[in-house]
Amino acid sequence: MKIRFLFLSLALSLLSATSLKAQDERGIFVEGVASYASTHFKNYAVLTPAVGYQFNDRWAAGFKVGFETGDYAYVTYTPFARFSFLTGSAFRMFVEGKLNFASSDVEGGQCTYQEAGFSLGASYAVCPHLRLMAQYLFLGWSNDEEKEGAWLGKHADFGMDANVRRFQLGLQFLF
Repeated sequence: MKIRFLFLSLALSLLSATSLKAQDERGIFVEGVASYASTHFKNYAVLTPAVGYQFNDRWAAGFKVGFETGDYAYVTYTPFARFSFLTGSAFRMFVEGKLNFASSDVEGGQCTYQEAGFSLGASYAVCPHLRLMAQYLFLGWSNDEEKEGAWLGKHADFGMDANVRRFQLGLQFLF
């Protein structure tokens, strides 16, 4: 009888522990990432706050707004979906699908470009609700005519951008 009670207690404690872990993996999050770029013509930084929802330990979706510094300061509006394909207790690798809509006010009008593609990233849980984020590369379509740096396929609309401006570091806080 004592053994049955022990196994039942152990099973209930394991079930409650896994449900607590599942509760930690979903909710509203805010994140902020930053990147820096240096080209032949200009140096600028990009600051990108985001808000989203973590559905489970694999899926998240949200919206970002990127603010560029510099002469032609673009503002980029980005809805995204994120899938974590390698998850551990603290470390997570993900791929992020995104649509970028960028615009900049210039003398005599507005300059715009759009992008659709994927980025790779990783995050590390510093504590239960705070993650350190890193993201790099862009593979997809872009009608940006000023493809800078390490863009493979500069004369085509589809390519891979390995420019340093695509490397982003930041923090994510999950509520």
